[in-house]
Amino acid sequence: MANVDEAGTRRRRWFRRPGRPSAEAVRLAALALLAGAALNLAFAPIGWWPVAPLAVAAFSALVAGRTGRRGLLIGFWFGTGFCWVMFQWLRVFGPGAQEAVGIVESLYFVPFGWGMARVSVMRFAPLWQACLWVTEEYGRSRWPFGGFSWGRLAFSQPDSPFTPLAAVGGAPLVTFAVALSGALLWRAALIVWRERQAGTLGAGFRQTGTRWAAVMVVGALVIPSLGFAVPLTSPDSGPPVRIALIQGNVPRVGFGRDEQEAAVLDNHIKETEVLAADIRSGKAAKPDFVVWPENGSDMDPYSDPGVAGQIQQAVDDVGVPVLVGAVINANAAGTNVLNRLIVWTPDPGGGMGATYDKTHLVPFGEYLPFRGILTKMITRFNMIPRDFVPGHGKGVLTLSGVTVAAVICFEVAYDDVVRNAVKGGGQVLLVPSNNASYMGTGQTYQQLAIARFRAVEHGRWTMEAATSGVSAVIDPHGKILAQTGEYQARYLDMQVRRNTTLSLADRVGAWPEYVFALLGLLAAIGLSGAATTLRRVRALIPGFRTPVDTLPGALDGDGAPSGAAGDADLQTAAKGRAL
Repeated sequence: MANVDEAGTRRRRWFRRPGRPSAEAVRLAALALLAGAALNLAFAPIGWWPVAPLAVAAFSALVAGRTGRRGLLIGFWFGTGFCWVMFQWLRVFGPGAQEAVGIVESLYFVPFGWGMARVSVMRFAPLWQACLWVTEEYGRSRWPFGGFSWGRLAFSQPDSPFTPLAAVGGAPLVTFAVALSGALLWRAALIVWRERQAGTLGAGFRQTGTRWAAVMVVGALVIPSLGFAVPLTSPDSGPPVRIALIQGNVPRVGFGRDEQEAAVLDNHIKETEVLAADIRSGKAAKPDFVVWPENGSDMDPYSDPGVAGQIQQAVDDVGVPVLVGAVINANAAGTNVLNRLIVWTPDPGGGMGATYDKTHLVPFGEYLPFRGILTKMITRFNMIPRDFVPGHGKGVLTLSGVTVAAVICFEVAYDDVVRNAVKGGGQVLLVPSNNASYMGTGQTYQQLAIARFRAVEHGRWTMEAATSGVSAVIDPHGKILAQTGEYQARYLDMQVRRNTTLSLADRVGAWPEYVFALLGLLAAIGLSGAATTLRRVRALIPGFRTPVDTLPGALDGDGAPSGAAGDADLQTAAKGRAL
């Protein structure tokens, strides 16, 4: 009967009517909000990478020893603070865009906070918490509508000691390493705090707690140091190839849609002609091929002979193949379109050849889910007049005998898209992009940081060509060797190296992510529940029963330890707080 009463009490605790939040709840929400917002300092354009493990440590501290329900709320506010700032560049689409995406993305942190609170009382808690970070990113990168993988911990580390780990296990391993370092830092701080409360902090290194705190701090520092032991692809290895990137720039004001599309095409043709003139005058070496950005032509060259003629003339002028980004009609009515890259070769015998159509589209940006319903509810969605449709296959193309891995804009944030293109034979990674709408918001620098990360992960020279910025040449160590600014019409021309070897990350594929994500999930809903059940069964056996108040480290009120260094997981299980 007592067990039934206990279960009923737990249900009432979960489903009771919300009342006035306590001062403790308000304090936790405010701290979680600040910690989430602070995490953005680790990402471009600021790029203070040490903030990432520190923010993880702060979040671990906030959920430590809390109930699952309190973890839900802490997770929500942490996610709100993080996502609200991370996606501030969506404000260019008007009121509501940043708010809507920020709220939706923050919901992923609700079950995440619940899981983090549950595993915080387990043995090896830092390990399970690090796995849970990968679990959260796994879900957010896939659901719904193919997910949105922006803002992963790994992407805050394009040039940190953690970065080389990308060549071993990709973004999931880097996220795990960053999170584990942060969780260990928190655990060390907790032990020091407990030692101080017990008055044994100054008793010397022989104290068990002091030794464990030192071990955890060393562990938090050793983990990123492992990156120095990872052999990266040498920027000087492989046959040379010279590639030119065209950034034509996009007009900012004063044009209607038709005039804007014509101006974009004209600008990229003009910059290609500038490159051709510099080649003829000896100011620039002739490249093996040229790369235009995504949507370098917003007009369909297949259906418009005039557009095709203009592009062909520019290709003939430069005298080498050009990878042209264009918007292509997918049906006769023009209501569906394709985001396509076209290998365009010079005459004689040239023209449009092999293509790659973008496979991973951006919902609410490139297409509108549930169009028939949403356009009736929110009239502003009528501003998206047509939907892009996804292509098929891998972004593997050949220009001048060089096989390249090509991913379009936001696709660079998705592990499988880039990995499939590289494993398909890509020797150089190309990232044609169109971030013209986001100039001045920092978004283009966030994408550039992801491209730098991919260069290390796959051991490839990486070239990002953008319509209005930022275009860049990146070596296999993630170092930027040449870069344009925003709203510039400019070309970049550089000799790089082709690489045919696969990194360990390419070989193991998504398995590190699967393992970490599964371990995190099991720790939150499986191992923790099994451990709690076992402790409760043991508590029913007189020989194993331990009065709650005699357990070391018992919590006072809502989670504040009242005793010396104790076993928080035993105490929490005995009180039934792990639920």
